Amino acid sequence: MSAQGHRIVFLYSELAGYFLACAEALGQHPEVASVDIVHWPIHPEAPFQFKSTDHYKLHPKEKHSRESLKQLLAQINPTAIVCSGWMDSDYNVLAKAYQKRIPVVLTLDNWWTGSLKQRLAALTAPWFIHRRFNRAWVPGEPQIPFAQKLGFSGNSLATGFYCADPKPFQAIYEKRQATSPSKKILYIGRYLDVKGVRELWEAFMELSDEFPDWELHCVGTGELWDSRAIHPKIIHHGFIQPHELEQHLLDAACFVMPSKKEPWGVVLHEMAIAGLPLLASEQVGAVSLCLQQGLNGILLNPTRLVEAIKYVCSAKSQQLQKMGVESHQLSLKLGINNWIENLFQLLMGQSHTGGTSPELP
Repeated sequence: MSAQGHRIVFLYSELAGYFLACAEALGQHPEVASVDIVHWPIHPEAPFQFKSTDHYKLHPKEKHSRESLKQLLAQINPTAIVCSGWMDSDYNVLAKAYQKRIPVVLTLDNWWTGSLKQRLAALTAPWFIHRRFNRAWVPGEPQIPFAQKLGFSGNSLATGFYCADPKPFQAIYEKRQATSPSKKILYIGRYLDVKGVRELWEAFMELSDEFPDWELHCVGTGELWDSRAIHPKIIHHGFIQPHELEQHLLDAACFVMPSKKEPWGVVLHEMAIAGLPLLASEQVGAVSLCLQQGLNGILLNPTRLVEAIKYVCSAKSQQLQKMGVESHQLSLKLGINNWIENLFQLLMGQSHTGGTSPELP
């Protein structure tokens, strides 16, 4: 890394591989001197294996007290901070200490619902949010209204915060062009009620006798694992590491994401890059990026799951292949270069490459 340039600190919640792919590219940018990532413990239901690289350094939060976090940031002397929401009190203290000196970016993925909690957040934003954060970065269009209610707009607001790592899925897409889809529907996600996975199992079992050659493959685990549907055509693979996904994606006829509430859902972007037709709930934020009704998939509501699965099972291979190509084309609207450009846009406006660290409370 160069001696000069941005020293960017991420105060992050749960790490994900797609974020670290973006961080890796960011750390290689000629205008970036260092990337440091403070993060929460790895979630036991998604035990991904992460480690520092030459281009970013990981700092597990459980190894730090609030005082040692203050010392860590003082040592780094960041030129920008990006913080996951405002739910971590330690992160809030750090953000407040730097807010008047450098860009301190709030990331959020909530949709505006008009709930009492959100209205209170909007009402108190000048005293709470804006004393800690001076920028906001959201995944996409569904999050813009809430960010605006909190007082962010224009140059202080950017989209594209969640971005898939395209490399492995691009390779899968290229391999899929030489194969025909099998009679396999794919689900990847946690086994939680909010993911709509029970309704998916029920819908598939309802149609199984009509389409006996079709299978539903489910990758993931969670609190519903012990009560998972047991059926000869529903295959439960449990949690697997990302590099083991390829075998499941290469011949899948489509990907289904029936979530009842999903602020974004990077996996939908990943499956679009891989070239799968998509069945996704209207409550999945990423449909705004990579699903167009009838072109590359079907938007689901609670009454259309059976209908959508039946459509896929009845479709010809050539039709599914064409939809997969359309998914891939839509996925290209957002990439890691866009992610870096969006971050730099938020950092523009004044120089933050020097100066001493602020006095921390």
